[in-house]
Amino acid sequence: MFDVRLRTLLGGPPGQAAYAQFMELLNNPSAAESADIDYKGEQYGKGTAEAGELAKDVAALANAGGGTLILGLRENRATSVPQHANPEPLTDQLRKNYRETLVRRLDPPVECDIDFISEDSSVVPPRGLVIISVPPSARTPHAVIGTADLRDGTLRFPYRNDNHTAFMNLAQVKAAIAATTSRTAGRHDVLDAAHAAISADGRAVTGPRITITLTPDLPGAFPIDSASFNAFRAELSADELAFFGREVFRSFGVGPRRFIASQSGTRSRHVAHFHADGTAAWATEGPVCLAFNQGAGVTDTAESWNSDGVVLRVLSILRCLAGHAVIRAAASGTATARLTLDAGANQVACGLASNHTSSAHVVFSSTEQHAATGEAGVLLDATAGGGAGLVQAAAALLADCYQNFGVVEAEQLTLDGRIKLPAWGPRNRDVISRWAQQAVVEVDISA
Repeated sequence: MFDVRLRTLLGGPPGQAAYAQFMELLNNPSAAESADIDYKGEQYGKGTAEAGELAKDVAALANAGGGTLILGLRENRATSVPQHANPEPLTDQLRKNYRETLVRRLDPPVECDIDFISEDSSVVPPRGLVIISVPPSARTPHAVIGTADLRDGTLRFPYRNDNHTAFMNLAQVKAAIAATTSRTAGRHDVLDAAHAAISADGRAVTGPRITITLTPDLPGAFPIDSASFNAFRAELSADELAFFGREVFRSFGVGPRRFIASQSGTRSRHVAHFHADGTAAWATEGPVCLAFNQGAGVTDTAESWNSDGVVLRVLSILRCLAGHAVIRAAASGTATARLTLDAGANQVACGLASNHTSSAHVVFSSTEQHAATGEAGVLLDATAGGGAGLVQAAAALLADCYQNFGVVEAEQLTLDGRIKLPAWGPRNRDVISRWAQQAVVEVDISA
């Protein structure tokens, strides 16, 4: 992981550590500032120059493989070891300002987490540290726009060189762009191969099927041996997957550089491949229903995708695949996810159906498809976390797929990570409400 040294020092993810744990970094030579950790004694100011400094420091970490920026710990300049704490006010406006700065001053933008570690949460506003976690980026090199002001239009490409920030020369910029172009093409080939492999797996059902594949933009790795296979089998056997429950997988095996799990050894409702580089793919039985379809003045019924069922499956499967990449393969940063709704061979084309305004399912898509595919970029850690980040990833993936049916986006989710409760059918409202409460996801009850 990009923050493995800091995780080791703190005993867990930096964004979840307590203030006292960060105080243990003080005067600890093992916590010295280097290419993966950058300390700042004060928060960044509000001026354009200070905004440029924030953008420069974040881009430098992203361009050098990721790292953590800690605001509120001042290091000894001679040793680079953190020496003094300087807790400052932590406000929502501060986080908002930083996010806006990173969007406006970086090209391309850097996806990062901004966490607050308060010294005393009973104080309002609390004072403490700002932790900016910058994962490895597949979109390097990142440039800072403007040396002192956006209007000058200058692009500079910073990177961490041991414990200080330097700027790339022209040759380094060209090399970084070439490497990113090659890597992106290679990872897309990996996505294609994994999607094709799960689609061709003879254990999967032959009827309507949902297939989801996720490939980290920067590969991770985990060993395939007896110990890791036994651990994989035990974990998946005991895991309770949202909306699916326990014992989803009961048959386990090994393929080329991957673990394979299925519901049974032959024909299975669920088949999944978990690759050694963090790529994972899952094919499952698709939820279809007979829905009323109004056409040419005549009402008839047509086989259609049950939109609620599709959304529930995407939420559950996408989190499982991202969890494999993050936890098992130690991948981080961004990933590309692909979703395919396939009606199956010799089946009629399907539309999308909903029953949120009626006890019966009604077709609401203007176009029917035998097969529809969508892709979206996702943040691995946020998607694996299972909260609003998962909802955002699922919403983006579903929107790209649903547009094949003439539908702008899945009405049950919002692209900013909320659940739209009135858009769900009556039978699923309690289910999704309970899940949202457990996952700490905002539920929008407005019509």
